[in-house]
Amino acid sequence: MDGAKALAAKVLTDEELAKKLGEAKSEAEFNAVVAKLGYKCTAAEFEAAFKEAQGKAPLSDEQLDQASGGLSIVGVDYAFVAVQTAK
Repeated sequence: MDGAKALAAKVLTDEELAKKLGEAKSEAEFNAVVAKLGYKCTAAEFEAAFKEAQGKAPLSDEQLDQASGGLSIVGVDYAFVAVQTAK
């Protein structure tokens, strides 16, 4: 499982490695790529380790920008209250 955790951590920072692993069309191809890179893990171990590593990884600035947001229109609440009070 240590190999899976090390590979998962590397995949989070290396886009080319992530692409290579993503191109594997079968578990055998995945295992061949992993072995060629010098890691020892199964596809299932890697998947579990990757999910765990993703959960621990800090959000990038781009992800934070996508998550943040909202709508703030100054004065809308006041106008609504004024209309409701006038009735």
